[in-house]
Amino acid sequence: MRFLAVDDAASLADTAARLVVERVTAHPTLALTVPTGATPRGLYQRLLAARAVGALDLSGASLFMLDEYVDLPGYPAGSFVAYLREHLGDLAFNSSTATHLLTPESAYDPTAYDRLLDEAGGLDLAIVGVGRNGHVGFNEPGATDDQRTRVVTLAQATLEANFPGRPAASRPTRAVTVGLADLRCARSVLVLAAGEGKGEVVRHLAEGRRLEDVPATHLVDHPDLMVVAEAALVPT
Repeated sequence: MRFLAVDDAASLADTAARLVVERVTAHPTLALTVPTGATPRGLYQRLLAARAVGALDLSGASLFMLDEYVDLPGYPAGSFVAYLREHLGDLAFNSSTATHLLTPESAYDPTAYDRLLDEAGGLDLAIVGVGRNGHVGFNEPGATDDQRTRVVTLAQATLEANFPGRPAASRPTRAVTVGLADLRCARSVLVLAAGEGKGEVVRHLAEGRRLEDVPATHLVDHPDLMVVAEAALVPT
């Protein structure tokens, strides 16, 4: 495991972008996950900037959404596909890049997404963030290493973090997510950790400690794991 502690969110985005650009340059047809949330926003800004100066080309790549809400009121408003269209734009949504979407309809046949992953030869680079309860994608505590794409019930802690102050009736309760099986089988894994409330999860990762109820730690034995974390979260 390579564990990199960086000063702040800007440094995290710089470091993550450098790693991603290196991997794409070495393997232009790679398959990778594109996570959502606050943590990867800076990464995506830098990937767009790299594309603008000719340092990044995703035209031969396959991009896979990591997760999506199933029963989000008002979909696609507030959805992860809307997030990706906003933050990645035509870097991902163009006529050349194979961008595979998870949608509410994916809940009816999650194995269809598994078939797309298999046709791509599996993930070359799994980029994931971590939640306060240690979830990666929407693999919440209780997820197991053999699970692939499936529908999950969202933990209350995740809903509070993602929809603060929003009435329960206007929140989703379920999501569809790529499973730990595919993340663990990826050729490389890049974990991004930033934001309040994640210090304990980062400590477990830094110590290489696997805990069954902390899904992110199921990745600590991966042969090519890179963790980039804000220094404020790293135990001293």
